[in-house]
Amino acid sequence: MSRLNVGIVGGGIAGLYTALLLQSQGHSVRIFEGTDRVGGRVHTHYFTREKNQYYEAGAMRIPNSNFHKIVFQLIDHVNSRVPRDKDMKIKLIKYVLNAAGNDIYINGHRPAVQAYATTPASVGWDVPEDYKHKTAKELLDEAIGEFIEALRGDFNAAFEEIVDKFDDYTFRLYCSLVMGWPTEVIDFVETVTSQTNQFTLSVPELVMQNMDFDEANWKTIDQGMSRLPQAMAYLVGYSNITFGARVTGLEVTDDDRVSIAATGYEGSVSAKFDRVVLAIPPAALRVITNRPRWSVDKEMAIRSMHFEALYKIGMRFKTRFWERVKESPCAGGQSTTDLPIRWIVFPSNGIGEDGPGVLLVYAWMTDASNWLPLTPLERRSLALQCVAKMYQGKSYGDDKVDVYDLLIETSDAIWSDSTATGDAMFLPGQFRARFNVARRPEGNIYFAGEHLSYHHTWITGAANSALKVVRDMLHNQNISPLDKLVGAEHQPLVPNCSIKDGDFIRYPVKEDENCSQGNVKIDPTNSPMIPFKFESYTDTSDNNPPDQFRHLRPSAPEETESIYDFPTQLGMSKTVLGAVTTILKSSNAIEGVV
Repeated sequence: MSRLNVGIVGGGIAGLYTALLLQSQGHSVRIFEGTDRVGGRVHTHYFTREKNQYYEAGAMRIPNSNFHKIVFQLIDHVNSRVPRDKDMKIKLIKYVLNAAGNDIYINGHRPAVQAYATTPASVGWDVPEDYKHKTAKELLDEAIGEFIEALRGDFNAAFEEIVDKFDDYTFRLYCSLVMGWPTEVIDFVETVTSQTNQFTLSVPELVMQNMDFDEANWKTIDQGMSRLPQAMAYLVGYSNITFGARVTGLEVTDDDRVSIAATGYEGSVSAKFDRVVLAIPPAALRVITNRPRWSVDKEMAIRSMHFEALYKIGMRFKTRFWERVKESPCAGGQSTTDLPIRWIVFPSNGIGEDGPGVLLVYAWMTDASNWLPLTPLERRSLALQCVAKMYQGKSYGDDKVDVYDLLIETSDAIWSDSTATGDAMFLPGQFRARFNVARRPEGNIYFAGEHLSYHHTWITGAANSALKVVRDMLHNQNISPLDKLVGAEHQPLVPNCSIKDGDFIRYPVKEDENCSQGNVKIDPTNSPMIPFKFESYTDTSDNNPPDQFRHLRPSAPEETESIYDFPTQLGMSKTVLGAVTTILKSSNAIEGVV
């Protein structure tokens, strides 16, 4: 196959993985990313530059299982290519899923057990006698254990059987009709092992969500999960990524190529590509109004694919008091409650260290939606009230725990307020009716993302989806996943040059300009030669661009045939896309987007 120029919409894991894999096969790429960062729903918020002062606003852990092998291979690939003189190595550390001292606070009861060992009797839950002393884990295993064992054997055959038999069932209906559980038992298991209304999802969805949590060994990335997409973007080449570029149009041309139109605060750009990959969630695709209209079943799949809200708030305290309380201290893991916060996740990084630490409050679905109408101050106040309730009466040093006095600042992320709209979680019938249709290519337009994999909400889902897209595009099902490059470790992307850090060099550099800007070196040889048209925008009267792209006034377009002028930034540091975040210090709220 001749060398392809491929346009990729979306700079999350799926888009970046697609780009790296295509480059490894000798093809050229251009990523259009709507925000001013890469990573999508892999995003670490750093409160300060001090070590371990961060929380994961998005993905936060990787199960060390065969289903996630592609993620560990990706990390090996990155580590074999990043240069020695850059602090870009991905270091994996242990992620603590469960730990001694993790509390359960349900129905006003606080039994001295962890969540999965909780019984209805221990939390005052009124259920028939036969169920009173069964743990939440025992009950859940009765319902899905056989499915999980089958999936670990022949995954494809087992998954197809689950879909054929039970895709039309909500998990709640399955527990009632097939398992014969009373409503009170179903409510108990959902409350302790899941989040509110999660059992309204389909049986295959619930089985897949729970499959990995029997895994004993977990990993996370030291100093933040964002290090992975940042390193991937470095290897793709920043000259091949246009930030702040909201794609507004897709058009199939007469020569069977695909034109992408993107706009931002500073201008708009359009270019033609041999192939296009849409590595974005369905909600983001839906707002591209100027695009082909496909078959009814395709449009229905795009319109109806179900996503659920996701809410997180990172709370930075003066000390890691949760590790030092006299009553049930804990190092990592998470506590479970029916209070609005639902889960408190204790950091696996920095365990045992002195100084400030960061707790994470984490809610899904209905529990997440309940936070959305609140103001930033109300959200922080509610989170503090709930954490205070969890630590009520516990001793820290000579005093009782006072989370209000210990708090330094908070930052929260509302994914459902962005075009991501949360995480993919299929309703009954959607795996059978929507899944294969949604990931079916439409001519030279392909679709990628975690929602188009069996492993929703996981990094492995995004990577596996990208792998499938590249194999389909290149008509080669034998293309291997990205993995460690033996004998090619730490090759510099371009030779050293005399340009000092901080000197301004316009991106991308020409082939004879082996230069760097700041701490990022550019590999110009990967830049595709794509004819494009760029239109810059003039300032408004107050020298600030308006909030809506359609109100920007274009100046005369500039046309060029040289990729070396292809803009790598159409936006400003504050864009209209991404997870809405709010940082609170004292009583002041600073709102922004990431």
